[in-house]
Amino acid sequence: MRICSRSFNALAAWLAILFLLPASGVPQACSTEKDPATHTRVGDQMPAFSVSEPEGHPFALSDQLGKVVVINFWATWCGPCKFEISRLEKDVWQKYKSNPRFSMVAIAREQTASDIVPFRKAKGFTFPIAEDPNRSTYKLFADSGIPRTYVVDARGKILFQSVGYCPGAFEELNRTIEKALASK
Repeated sequence: MRICSRSFNALAAWLAILFLLPASGVPQACSTEKDPATHTRVGDQMPAFSVSEPEGHPFALSDQLGKVVVINFWATWCGPCKFEISRLEKDVWQKYKSNPRFSMVAIAREQTASDIVPFRKAKGFTFPIAEDPNRSTYKLFADSGIPRTYVVDARGKILFQSVGYCPGAFEELNRTIEKALASK
């Protein structure tokens, strides 16, 4: 009976780890493939959208034509999002923000300025952040799953998209940006 009890306790411990990892902030699996919750594909025209930054500045995709644009959907409570947006700040925004052919926005799904402004300030993020409290923009792209990141070319075509965060997909995102910025 003692052996069964130990086996049960070990199994319970492993199950707890598996169920708690997604909530712990540890990066989870990502996908650049089509999944049922995603409404877009690489090669598609990016859905038209307009969002507002907490300071009131509008960000409309139509105003970004001629630029390579990175769009990220995230939330302050999402562990994998926190890993990804930290890398977006450091490895993407800081690298390309002075390039006139580059633009970026991180759209906080189901969150308002009161959620994202203190978070942004505490983390020191400097890239444009917008709110999407009712999922009105997000629903153009997917039914579920964040973080979601897109790279759009100068004509509005999706060159890259991913859901979740993993270093391999992030490296592919960077290569896609470099290649798009190098093309005329």
